[in-house]
Amino acid sequence: LAVWRLCWLLVGPTRYVVDDHHFKCVDTEHCRGTPPWFICLSNTTEVQFNNWNMGCNDLQFLAPYFRSILYRRGWSEKRSRKVIIDVGANSGDDTLSILKSFQPILQMCHPYSIPIQLISVEPSPKVFCEMTDTVSTKLVEEDSRNSLLLNVALSDKTGHLIFADPGNEGGKLIGDNYTTLAKMTPGELESFSHCKYEDGELTDMHIDNGRKSAVPTYTLDLLLSSLEEPGLDKVHRDEEIFVVKIDTEGHDYNVLLGAKDLLRRKRITFIIFEVWSNHFVKLIAQYMMQYDYQCFLLTKDTLVPVQERDWWYFHMDNFTSGWWGNGLCGIKGSNDMQLLWRMYHSDNLKLINSYDLL
Repeated sequence: LAVWRLCWLLVGPTRYVVDDHHFKCVDTEHCRGTPPWFICLSNTTEVQFNNWNMGCNDLQFLAPYFRSILYRRGWSEKRSRKVIIDVGANSGDDTLSILKSFQPILQMCHPYSIPIQLISVEPSPKVFCEMTDTVSTKLVEEDSRNSLLLNVALSDKTGHLIFADPGNEGGKLIGDNYTTLAKMTPGELESFSHCKYEDGELTDMHIDNGRKSAVPTYTLDLLLSSLEEPGLDKVHRDEEIFVVKIDTEGHDYNVLLGAKDLLRRKRITFIIFEVWSNHFVKLIAQYMMQYDYQCFLLTKDTLVPVQERDWWYFHMDNFTSGWWGNGLCGIKGSNDMQLLWRMYHSDNLKLINSYDLL
């Protein structure tokens, strides 16, 4: 009944059918047997090629909403520091935009500010050097103290994995040299935080699609537990990880598999991930549902629910490549997720109060 009511709000009178005892919304004229938010674009090139691609600054698009949530919270709870993790930080634009979006309130209003700790992870040695150069020349001292740049990779296993490293945003993990890594030491943290090339070397490096690098690879669980250790102390134990943004050229699911403990403990509030294949959309939604997280596809004006049982879109099983987009997951039923839903749909009176129907 709830699904039918939401379908009615979205597309007007519809009928519903029972499939394996679960209600599915059906608009037979326009939506071809699938729930309505997504489907009326089902076979257009906008869906199959680059629809809803927010570009490299995925978090920047949602940052105003996230910041508003933090400040709404701030009136009723202690203004404790929040951690933001940028996985696949690229050449520094993301780092700068995130710090700008969440910059603290200064001067007399400083007590009302909510500080952040940004952890930017970039596996490509060349791109990491570009990031450190960009950040060092454009950040003020306070922002530098609030940011940690790491030249490591994240996956579901640890080791020194082989990274296809052309020297641009197209790099990705391709090797399987898995070994058990211990927690990061202070010496390793110091090494991973600095560019490995001299200025002249970096200037002479060009894009090379055949270049490969062996990159120290951690799980997100291991990385966070390392940064909590005395001697590193970059993250406080049980500190909230407000946002994790993942953009790893098809490796996003593996990064999430390496965060089981953080997800189980609900330490991560929101996750933004990149989608390029319907197969991985379904896998991520299924996996996150185990930990009571709710996932959505991002469009410019709608959070489209994605869940295999009640909110799956059958045409997405018909093509598995050639399109690009972004997704978001949040803790199901949390105040933060409800607030984000209402803010995102604030110009749609039909949707603004429909979260409980999901």
